[in-house]
Amino acid sequence: MGSCLLEHLKAQPFWVIVLFTLSSFSLLKLSLFSPIGLCQFPQACQESKKYGSWALVTRPINGIGKAFAFQLAWKWLNLILVGRNLDKLKDVSDAILAKYGKTQIKTIVVNFTGDLDDDVMRTRERIEGLDVGLLINNVWISYMYARFFHEVDSKLLRGT
Repeated sequence: MGSCLLEHLKAQPFWVIVLFTLSSFSLLKLSLFSPIGLCQFPQACQESKKYGSWALVTRPINGIGKAFAFQLAWKWLNLILVGRNLDKLKDVSDAILAKYGKTQIKTIVVNFTGDLDDDVMRTRERIEGLDVGLLINNVWISYMYARFFHEVDSKLLRGT
């Protein structure tokens, strides 16, 4: 089959061969150095840790939160998974570790529907000293304007 393809290429005009060669190099470059193919090389993955080596993902048990958790683990970030159900958090954590064994994962149980003061304090204690550079807020709690996580007090978080 290889010789058949070579014979077919020899029969083409010179400009077709040049165009084929250039497009092949372009596709190769795109696949190796695009954001989608970014972590095919270890040194390129360091770019994803530019803001910190840990990412905190709220409600990572299904849907987009789970997809974010897997994608961040693929980018070689360590994860802090925050949700209401410890068993479901453990299931997601186990699935991520099965696929990306080098990822470090911490789980924190927080009920976002009640009084958040104790949960926020417990979360702060658990992430103390970790280089958290990314927050994926996947619960329906937010505030009116962008703030750094450490600048958000419980009153602002509740929207009161």
